[in-house]
This record gives sequence, structure tokens and C-alpha cells, in this order.
Amino acid sequence: MLGLTFDENWFIVEVKMKLENFFLKFKNPSHYYRCLSQGNWHFLKKSNRSFFKAFSNGMYRSVIDEEKVVLVFLLRVKNKGRINSTSKELTIRMKKLLNSPIQVYGVKQMSETDRKLLSFKNGVSFYNQILKSQ
Repeated sequence: MLGLTFDENWFIVEVKMKLENFFLKFKNPSHYYRCLSQGNWHFLKKSNRSFFKAFSNGMYRSVIDEEKVVLVFLLRVKNKGRINSTSKELTIRMKKLLNSPIQVYGVKQMSETDRKLLSFKNGVSFYNQILKSQ
């Protein structure tokens, strides 16, 4: 999995939500992802379900840090030429779900924690697979 650190089609999205706000709206991190990827509403005339077809692979992990829930998504776009617009559209969709601070960065800026986790075969088990390679 460390090969993704050399694949520029991957990007990372980190969303930080207040613990109490998170649990007012979502049951758990997988519920957040389901609402994000399967939601019924449209943005730019495209449903969330249709929008997520822009990704070929992905995973996420969750962390509780003091009074915040942090979700770290690693996503691979099918079309590298649209990585900027796709990541911006994703942040808008996330903010519509729950307005929270969101950071987007490339795999070269991956946190040391993610880098270490992905370098071990068992470290990948800390992530939930959300999109399968096609």
C-alpha cells in the first residue's frame, strides 16, 4: 500500500468535527461516509452517488482527539487532470453534510502516522476500505 505515496492520483482529506456535533447527526464514522457517498441530494446537477464514481479506490480511518472526531480519507481519482476540481467539490459536499474544518493535501504531505500505518501489512487494517479498485 505504500505505493500510493508515489501515485499522484491519490489525495487526502481530513475533516475535524466536534464530538457532540458529530454524534447529533451520525451514529459512527461509517454512517458519515454512507451519508456522504449515498446521500440523496444533488450538487452541480450530480448526486453524491454519481459523484463518487470519480474515485477508483479509497479508504478512511477515524480518530478521537480530545473533543473532536477526525476522519482521514485517502482517495484515488480516476482522472488525474480533475484532481483539484474533484477535491474541491468533495469539500463542498462534506461541508453541506456537517460544516467543519476540512484540509485537503497530496500524498506527499501525508502524516507520519498514515505513512507508518500504510508501510505495515497489518497497519492497513486500521483503515476502512470504501472503494474497491476497478
